Amino acid sequence: MSIREKLKNYFELNGFELALRLTLLDLLLRPIGYWEIRPFVLTLAVIAFLLPNQVRNPVIWFALSFLTGLRVILDWPLSDNHAYLLCYWCLAISLSLISKDGENCLKLNGRVLIGLAFAFAVLWKLALSPDYLDGRFFKITMLTDSRFESFTQLIGALTSEQMEELRYFISQHVDGQILESQEIPNQPERFVLAANVLTYSALVIELLVALSFLWPTGRGISKFRDIFLIVFCISTYAVATVEGFGWLLIAMGVAQTDPDRWKTRLAYIAVYLLIIFYREIPW
Repeated sequence: MSIREKLKNYFELNGFELALRLTLLDLLLRPIGYWEIRPFVLTLAVIAFLLPNQVRNPVIWFALSFLTGLRVILDWPLSDNHAYLLCYWCLAISLSLISKDGENCLKLNGRVLIGLAFAFAVLWKLALSPDYLDGRFFKITMLTDSRFESFTQLIGALTSEQMEELRYFISQHVDGQILESQEIPNQPERFVLAANVLTYSALVIELLVALSFLWPTGRGISKFRDIFLIVFCISTYAVATVEGFGWLLIAMGVAQTDPDRWKTRLAYIAVYLLIIFYREIPW
């Protein structure tokens, strides 16, 4: 049997288990929670990942659901968005493992959770946050979030002195109010352009992901859902080093694919590895 046939057989027959293992790998590569929670999460993830037949143990997954939920409660109200999604996903896996039709149960949950997560992201950008569409969100994020610092200097053509000047200006106006007499520091055209491109490209790709994953299966835009999600992960996590979120989305993406889409599952794995390279190899 050729390598291609072996890959085809594996990815066609093991999509459900592959999604679970990718989730466990996410928990191992990006440990979560306070020190009181983290040892238990890591121990359960190692047991399920390494020991035969434990990857489908519902007791382990219900325990992980509890621990990821406890992490959200302890971080309240400052929990990251993907902390909630991780908790929901672990619970979806737990329920699928005790369901009569576990694979289809997880497939539906993966598709709907991705669709709703992106739909709410689009709602926030379009209707609930007036400082998004005018570019302010990305301008401030690019300056104040350390994860964007290298990208900002590379793409925005900002010197270290310009970045410090703009950061200082922002720190004086955390309430968003700027007096008419105050002069806004010079912003290079490339910096403004980069912020605007990020603003609208993020909105467009998130809208496409939301529509394609919530659209009725097999009709119209739904056939492009995997392409849109893969493009989102490749482009977003090259800039925003929130790798745990990316790995989680890929695990959910694998879960909702049909068995005959083995090449798509393989593509998801390739992107999973790519995000590891994004994190470990400065570019």
